[in-house]
Amino acid sequence: MRHLVGFLMLFCTSFAHAAPDSIYLFRHSEKEKGNNPHLTEAGKHRADQLSSLIENNKPVALFSTNYNRTIETANALAKDLGVEVQVYNPRDLAQFSEQVLTMNGTIIIVGHSNTSVELAALFSELKVDKMHESEFSRYFLLQRTGQNFHLSDLKMNFD
Repeated sequence: MRHLVGFLMLFCTSFAHAAPDSIYLFRHSEKEKGNNPHLTEAGKHRADQLSSLIENNKPVALFSTNYNRTIETANALAKDLGVEVQVYNPRDLAQFSEQVLTMNGTIIIVGHSNTSVELAALFSELKVDKMHESEFSRYFLLQRTGQNFHLSDLKMNFD
């Protein structure tokens, strides 16, 4: 019985301390027009450069919504980082954010102008300014400091 109690305490302690070291929130890259559009050439170029922004922390988990523009953006990262893209539901961000907070390492999430902002607010517990529909260079980096995350609202500087 004492061994079981010790195991449960160790398990609960490990679970309580699980949290990502960093979370990257990217909006999909530039897209074509239409319903469920693909990336433009400029969008493909931007997607190909995103991995240069990632600090090399392992393990890496990569998530995307299930739309052409987000999957194509995430696939460029997956190829460079050697990971699989996991699909998440953008309609239940509170549940998804709870799932992410149980993970370790570096988490990369590719979403949309609204979901990236909402996730940044959920993880940081701060108010985050909306992202304009034409804004593709903005992204968020959340870095763990103790039990909280420090939010950086950043701009990509690609040529």
